[in-house]
Amino acid sequence: MRIQRLAFLRPALVYAGWTLVGWVVFAWRLGYPSFWDPDEAKYAQTAREMLAAHNWLVPTYDGRPFFDKPPLFYLLQITSFSLLGPTELAARLVSAASAAALLIIIAWFGRRLFNGNVGRNSALMFAVLPATFALSSYAILDMTFTAFLFGGCALLTVAALEARPPLEWGGYVLLALAVMTKGPLALVLAGLAFLISIMIAPGARRVLLGLKWGRGLLLIIALSAPWFLYMWLRFGDAFVTGYVLRENLLLFAGSLYGSQPSMLFYPKVILVGLLPWTPLLAGRLFDVARGMRMGTAERLLWAWSVGVVGFFTVSGFKLDHYVFPAAPALCLLCAAAWDEARSEASSRAGVLAGVVAIPLLLLAAGIVLIPGLDRVPLELPAAARLLPIALMSSGLLMLAQVGQRWRPTAVPYAAVAGLLASYALVVTVGLPAFEQLKPTRRLARLVASTAGADDHIGMFRLNRWSSSWRFYVGRRSERLETDADLQMFFAQPGRHYCAMMRRDYDRLTAQGFHLRIVHQEEGLFTTTGRALRRGATAPRDVFVVVTDYPDPSGA
Repeated sequence: MRIQRLAFLRPALVYAGWTLVGWVVFAWRLGYPSFWDPDEAKYAQTAREMLAAHNWLVPTYDGRPFFDKPPLFYLLQITSFSLLGPTELAARLVSAASAAALLIIIAWFGRRLFNGNVGRNSALMFAVLPATFALSSYAILDMTFTAFLFGGCALLTVAALEARPPLEWGGYVLLALAVMTKGPLALVLAGLAFLISIMIAPGARRVLLGLKWGRGLLLIIALSAPWFLYMWLRFGDAFVTGYVLRENLLLFAGSLYGSQPSMLFYPKVILVGLLPWTPLLAGRLFDVARGMRMGTAERLLWAWSVGVVGFFTVSGFKLDHYVFPAAPALCLLCAAAWDEARSEASSRAGVLAGVVAIPLLLLAAGIVLIPGLDRVPLELPAAARLLPIALMSSGLLMLAQVGQRWRPTAVPYAAVAGLLASYALVVTVGLPAFEQLKPTRRLARLVASTAGADDHIGMFRLNRWSSSWRFYVGRRSERLETDADLQMFFAQPGRHYCAMMRRDYDRLTAQGFHLRIVHQEEGLFTTTGRALRRGATAPRDVFVVVTDYPDPSGA
């Protein structure tokens, strides 16, 4: 009876565990923070404008065509807005759902390539990556793009290796959806990974070449090309210049912005972003260098990772989240190395060393955080001190588990628990403290509730806020950069409201501008984690909303 009861409880505990992981990483307080500038609110505002205009094909921002990305991500946000309203929660729900879908894809793919243990552990490792925690609650398209792109390539790979033709067509459909999310880049990355695969994975070469690539490409074109053709016919050279040239070719060539990071930028991003699992990859590569065999499945995953990271490394414009599509494959490689370390073969010194390094990294991270929390420019409550304790405790527990037999446990419970506890503290302690110093939403909503329908709204030298300010104000707002811009703004007939820094207000009033402060508060100009990385030196500014309309009270 007791055995039957335990057998009944085990699936329930497994589902409860996965629910906890998903809740902490993807869902908890998803709509609580105001938008993180600059891109998140711009996507949300575009989707809101498309919904209001019943326009399902042409992305628009501030009423003008927005040739940034194809429409699928906006359409998904529109669906969410239709159900929940245009809120932060609705905007981010697409990314959170995409992350959940990726967990299922990774677990399934790992099971097909290796075994059930690798599938489960790779999904867990992916779930607790800091990048997953951040991007699953960030309303930009990288998580959704990765789900379609990696999911499509996973279906194609299994279709080839296991001779399952129906999966192949599902893979092409997902690739078409990836194209409709981020453009032809999806085909470039998939094609590059395919070429590398047939070069370094001879065991899969014949079956990969045997896929119906010609028909698949025709299917992808049939599903995705009509939108591009429609936009070209409707907007002509403006679409070619804005999307094809500016958002793709010139961006890749690095011709649009100033100096960019070095060629080592993305390898560093991968090494840091994959923590604490990075030592498993390093250990596996060490074992391969010592003569251990690398199987076909590993070679295919490395082909994908090298293709993604290599492509963006040679790009002239770099953002850290661009290489996120490599994360699922790298987590699968880490989980496979973890599984290798559980075997009794003594020659796997590299992966065993990698397993031991993980708790040491968790311990080191906790130790560094003890003084590091004092440098964070936030008013953190005492509970924040639990963050380094959670990391160090998980490191000590994992070290004790590994030290018993010098083999890892079946599941990296200790490391996962430590990271989940850390994320729970970030959500409950860190987000409220940071939100107190993000004034954009409060100032914009004050203006929205104060200004009349015919009043003019602007923001002076606060361009980093422009997208979230526009979303929260809920109407067109002029971006003002120079004193001459400001003079022209106030010269328009009617009443005016403008947000600016207090130091600009003091300078302008000293120059003769007749302005009155409606509201002021202290906060951080930046609205991303960059302010935290600068530590206690990150300056707090005073922001004001001003008007040229006299105080009705006569004060």
